[in-house]
Parts: sequence; C-alpha cells; structure tokens
Amino acid sequence: GKAVVCGYDCEGLPSVLGERPCVGMVGGIVYVRGAFSEDVADDLAVSGLEPDDVAYLEAGMETFLSAVGRPELYAVLSDWSEWRKIHPLTLGGHPSRPEPMPMGAFRAKEWIQGGIFSDVCRDDFAVNATVARGLYRQRVPSWDNAACAAPCEFRCPASIPTQRRYNMLRAGKVKEAYKLVLDYTPFPGSVCGGVCPHPCMEGCTRGGIDEAVQIGALGRCSIDVALPRPTGRTGKKVAVIGGGVAGLSAAWRLARKGHEVTVYEADDRMGGKLEQVIPRARLPHEVLEKELKRIEDMGVRFVTGNRVDADGFQRLRRESDAVIVATGGHIPRVFPWPGHERIVAGIDFLKAINKGGNPRVGRNVIVIGCGNAGMDAAAGAYAMGAESVTCIDVQKPAAFAHEIAHIEALGGKLLWPVMTKEITDDGLITADGTLITGDMVIITIGESPDLGYLPEGVRKFRDWAVPGEDMSLLENVFAAGDVIKPGLLADAIGTGIKAAEAVDASLRGVAYAPV
Repeated sequence: GKAVVCGYDCEGLPSVLGERPCVGMVGGIVYVRGAFSEDVADDLAVSGLEPDDVAYLEAGMETFLSAVGRPELYAVLSDWSEWRKIHPLTLGGHPSRPEPMPMGAFRAKEWIQGGIFSDVCRDDFAVNATVARGLYRQRVPSWDNAACAAPCEFRCPASIPTQRRYNMLRAGKVKEAYKLVLDYTPFPGSVCGGVCPHPCMEGCTRGGIDEAVQIGALGRCSIDVALPRPTGRTGKKVAVIGGGVAGLSAAWRLARKGHEVTVYEADDRMGGKLEQVIPRARLPHEVLEKELKRIEDMGVRFVTGNRVDADGFQRLRRESDAVIVATGGHIPRVFPWPGHERIVAGIDFLKAINKGGNPRVGRNVIVIGCGNAGMDAAAGAYAMGAESVTCIDVQKPAAFAHEIAHIEALGGKLLWPVMTKEITDDGLITADGTLITGDMVIITIGESPDLGYLPEGVRKFRDWAVPGEDMSLLENVFAAGDVIKPGLLADAIGTGIKAAEAVDASLRGVAYAPV
C-alpha cells in the first residue's frame, strides 16, 4: 500500500510519523512533505521522488483536494522538491555490517601482553571447561544480576535455572542435576533437548568467549530420569482440557503436588503439536513416548478422543475443583487473498504426514512462511514426492539455520521479502506482479485457538483468551498455552506451570504468588 502525508499547515508541530518513522515496515511507500525525522530503521530508505512517484501523486492530488474542498492548495502541494519517500530496502540493498570480533579472537589478536593491566590481570589464554575439575572447581563465576536471574534462566520462558544444574554437576551431583529440570518441565528431552530454539543459549555469556553452554544436550540427559509419585493426596480434582505441551506441563506440576488430574485430548494420542505436527526427523517419537509415559506414571489420567464442547465444559466444571483450558491453536491463519480457497493449511498437512496419511502434493510446491513450521512443511512436501519447493516470506526467514540448510540441500529455495497478491491455478502472484509457478500452495503463518466451547463472559483479545494475573478466565477456570498467546513450546511450558501454581494456590485457599 501507499500512504501520503502532505504536511500542510503543520510547521513547527511534531511529525505524525514519530521519532523513528515506519519501524517494522516491510512493504509499500510513504510519501511525506515537510519536516520529519530521517532517523529510520536500517532496513528502510529515505529518498527523493522518481518520475513514477510524481506521476502517482499528480494523478491523485487534484481528486483528493477537490474531495476535501481545498483545490486551491494544488500549487503549494505540487512542489515535488519538498516531498520525500520512505520505503523498505529490497533484498541485497541492506548495508553490510562488520561482524563483531568474538572474544576469543580479541584475546588472541588484540590483547597486549605486558600492557598497562598486566600487573593486575595475568592472562594465560586458557579457556576453562564448563564443568571444571581440580583447582578450577573453586572458581565460581559471579553474575551481578544473580539476585534476579542468571542470563540463561532469564531468557528461558520456562525459567529453568540451568546455572544451578551446572553447579550441581561441578559438585559431582549428577543425578540431582538431571532431576532438577523436572521441577520446571516434563519435556527436557522433547523440548529442551529437541525442538526448542534455545533462547537460553542466546543469552549465555559464555558464548562471548568460545561457545554457549550446550543446554540442549543437558536436557537429553534427563529423558530416562524417573521420579516417585507424591505420598500425600489432596483429594482435589483438576480437569485439563488439551493434551499438548501447556496442558501436560500443568498436569505434571499438579500431580506432583498430590492433586488428582485428568487430561482430556480431542486427538487419539496425547502430545499436542509434539505428536501431531513436529516431524519425526526433528523429534524422535520414542523420546516423546518416554516423556508422556513419565507423566502418566506420575498419576495423571489420560482421556483421548474426547473433544470437549460447551456442554462437556460445563460438566467438567461441575465435576472438578478446577479446570485448565489448554486446547492450543489449531485453526490456520489464512489471509483473504483472491484464490485463498486453493491454499492448504500447513498444520493440517503436517498432521496428515505424522498420522501416516501420505497426503497428496503437487510437483511444484510453494510454502508461505519461512519459520520452522514452513521448513517442516517444505521437508514434508519433498518427502511426499514434490519435485521443487519454494518458500516465501515478508521478512528474513526466522527458521533455524540448520533447518534452512536442510531444505536448501534438498533443492528448495527461500525468497524474501515477498508480498502475496493472489493465488491462481498457475501459482502465486506477488505484490509486484511476479508469478511464482506452482501447483500447490501451503501456508504456515500461525494458528489461532477455537474457544467456542467457553461460555459468555470470558475476556478475549481477537481470537485469544485474556486471563487475569492469576491465569484465571472464570471462577476456578484457568488458561495456559496458545489459547492465551501464540509462542514457543517453552512459552507453553512456562504458562502451563504458572496455571498449575495458580490452581494449586486456589485449591489450598492461599494467595497466588506469580512464578
């Protein structure tokens, strides 16, 4: 789209574009007359008008001024030298930035031995192992923000204190370190050790020296760890609607506190998107099955093939002391482009593959969305027999680098920024009129929840439920996961644990303290 800001009679006033105009802009043009801040984001450009721009403004200016009853302003506003345009840079137009020098390279190349600090800082250039032995066990790293959280714990949506796990390993308490993570998640192997993008590792300060602590590998060490059931039972019943990551995380925490928990799942298998959508190549099925069995062994009752409707929801409220809503997001987002009825939902496509359904694919597949779900759909298309796959996105692909590399190794192409205009029998037409040929279009730009079973009175923002600070939607009804907000699987774990703590506080009659 295009926007026009004439700036007439606004001299001396703050620009409507703000201090940093058009942050987040991925397409279109903004034409501006008058003063404004040209401190735009690095992926935008400010320039004068080209002949095509002048032609566009001339074509609409008189019509607009007549419509607003100010035709006399044409002479003032048609001085095109006073106009500027803001537009996003195209692929390849971004300025190159020098990569910051890694700490290891700085120490090796820039650090001056015998310099002004040599009397107080003797650097032998040795890099200690993450889990040290001998003398270095006495040297404990210190964080100024340790009173709040270590960097890895702060960045983890589930607030897993990995620094404590490594402290246990340093002290030789290996079993305790492996067990500790189960206080925060029932999926250390499937999520932490598998499909999580590891924001904890992005925040790891060790990465500035050599490499971040390998938290994924540590998570896989806890796959086979078993915990005993709680000895005391509270007699309280909790119904969890939805057998995905959020619901099962809440059920795990509540069962460990002695409550009687039943999880109701619409599908014929527990696990949510871990079971239904994540490709087996990314998450070995036997790992997920072990972690589901651990949850069941803790005393959680699984009820599969049970889709809860409005009547069922009311029944669960009557029969339970508390209910947690965690049905996730399964309604695919599809924009109403012309021809959108030809689009195949990526989530449905991936579900069919995981169920062994061998869904039909075209010879030349187009995938809208270059996140990990898009790469999963592209890999699935190749596995089902596609000859070529082109993945497009409006922004830089957000998928893991190794996932992108895998698709490119299969022959796939990633194109960005690409704006979709129309879907036809011949493929996808972009906003600039380019035809990307294909006989099948799959979309993977997110999903929204189906909350039709909830009664009136539940606060919502668009398609998502909005809980209170105690995670509640109604009296004794709580929410977790993608029914609240789409996010990472680690986000679902985090909100599942929060909902469980809120339920436990409610059942014990104490004030909820946010975790």
